[in-house]
Amino acid sequence: MRNLPTILAAAALLIVLLLYMCTFQVRTTEVALVKTFGKAAENVTEEPGLGFKWPWPIQTVVKYDKRLRVLLDRTEETRTQDSKNVILTTFAMWTIDDPYRFHVSCQGDEKQGERNLRMKIRSHKNAVAGKYDFSQFVSTDPNERKLRQIEADMEELVSAEALAEFGVEIERFGIKQLSLPEEVTKAVFAAMKEAEETKAENYKAEGEAKAAELTAEASAAQQRILAVAQRKVDEIRNTTQREVSEIYRAFAENQELRIFLDKLKAMEEVLRKRSTLILEPDDPPIDLFREGARTAAPGPADPARLADNVQ
Repeated sequence: MRNLPTILAAAALLIVLLLYMCTFQVRTTEVALVKTFGKAAENVTEEPGLGFKWPWPIQTVVKYDKRLRVLLDRTEETRTQDSKNVILTTFAMWTIDDPYRFHVSCQGDEKQGERNLRMKIRSHKNAVAGKYDFSQFVSTDPNERKLRQIEADMEELVSAEALAEFGVEIERFGIKQLSLPEEVTKAVFAAMKEAEETKAENYKAEGEAKAAELTAEASAAQQRILAVAQRKVDEIRNTTQREVSEIYRAFAENQELRIFLDKLKAMEEVLRKRSTLILEPDDPPIDLFREGARTAAPGPADPARLADNVQ
C-alpha cells in the first residue's frame, strides 16, 4: 500500500500522456489536417477547439495559418511586346482556401507553397507583360496607359491557376512598383522630349497659320470697309461739288450781291465780340458804312445794327 501514491501518479501521468497523444487543439486562426500513416485526409478541421486523433504513429496533425498573407514579388526586368524592358514589382494578398490541396502541392511545407505561388506569379507576369507595348506601361497620354488592364490580366491568370493547383485564394493582386532600367530611362525621356517638342512645333505652326488666316480676313474686311467708305466720300464730294457749282452759278448771275454778302459775313465775324476798331472808311468791309455803299448794295444784314456793336 505504500506504493499506492506512486502508482496513482504514474496512472495519472499515463492518462495525461494518452490525452496529449490523442488530442489536438485548433486556434481561431488555424485549420488542421489529420494524416493517417502519413496520408492526409481531405476532411479539414476548421472550427476552433479540441479535436481527437489516434496517437502517433497512426495519425499526426498538420496545421496551417488561415489568415491573410502578403507576398511581394522579386524586382526584376520584364520584356514588353515591342522588346523594351520594364522593371515590375507585384504584390499578392492570399489565403489558404483548400488546405488539403495546399498540403499536397507543397508536401506539408508552407515555404514551398509560397515558392510555388511566387513562381506562378513570375510566369504570368512575364507572359502578360509580353502582350503589351512599352507605351501602355509608360506614356504621357493617360488614354494610352493600360496598367489597370495589365494588373487585371495578371490577377485573372494567377488566381485561377493558384486556386486550382495550390488551393490558394488570391484576395488582391496588383503592381506595387514600375520603374525603368537606366538606359531605357534615358531613351524614354529623350523620346518623350522629342515628342513634346514636335507637338510644340505643330502647335506653333497651327497658330501661325491661324494668325495668317485671321490677318488676311481682317485685311480683306478692311479693304471692303475702306472701299465702301471711299464710295460714300466720293458720293458726298460729288453732291457737295454739285451744290457748290449751283451756288456759284447763282452768285455769277449777281456778283455785286455776292461781294456784298461776303462783306457782311466778314463784318459779323469781326464784330462777334465787343471790340474797338480803327479802320479807314474805304477799307472793306467798313466801306459798307458809307452812305453810298448802303444805298447801292442793300443786303440781308442791317449795317446800322452792326454799327451798334462797335464802340
